[in-house]
Amino acid sequence: MTSSEAKKRLEQCLGLRLELQSRLQQLARLQQTDRDSPLLAGSRAEEYARQIASTVQRNRRQLAEIEAAVATLHDPLEREVLRLRYLEPSRDPQTGRKSARHTTWNEISRTMYGSSDKGACRTTIRIHGRALQHLTAIWQKSEE
Repeated sequence: MTSSEAKKRLEQCLGLRLELQSRLQQLARLQQTDRDSPLLAGSRAEEYARQIASTVQRNRRQLAEIEAAVATLHDPLEREVLRLRYLEPSRDPQTGRKSARHTTWNEISRTMYGSSDKGACRTTIRIHGRALQHLTAIWQKSEE
């Protein structure tokens, strides 16, 4: 595995998390509908739960594997950069709602260093590069 492949794997997190959240919210809505109108709805929630079971399980497994690998990094700054960039959705600055985009380097630098100037961003990106190298090594060992 290369650093670029590790990065692609990390970049999947937001999509996996978004899909998982969306499917589970839909299931909760169907369950509520089934409770509110049992005669009309039938078992739509049960059917939907069966349809999404493998997707939910796969997404949870992939997220857990990625989060576990990030947690094994020794450097807390590396863990934090990866967490902010890939594992947590950013928030829209105007609405505060979670977004499906990755947190920007400026936002990460501001969170970590209280500044988003060029020096802080360069440091953040450098830490990110080291984190990808270390994560690549971890995943290569686990594939052996």
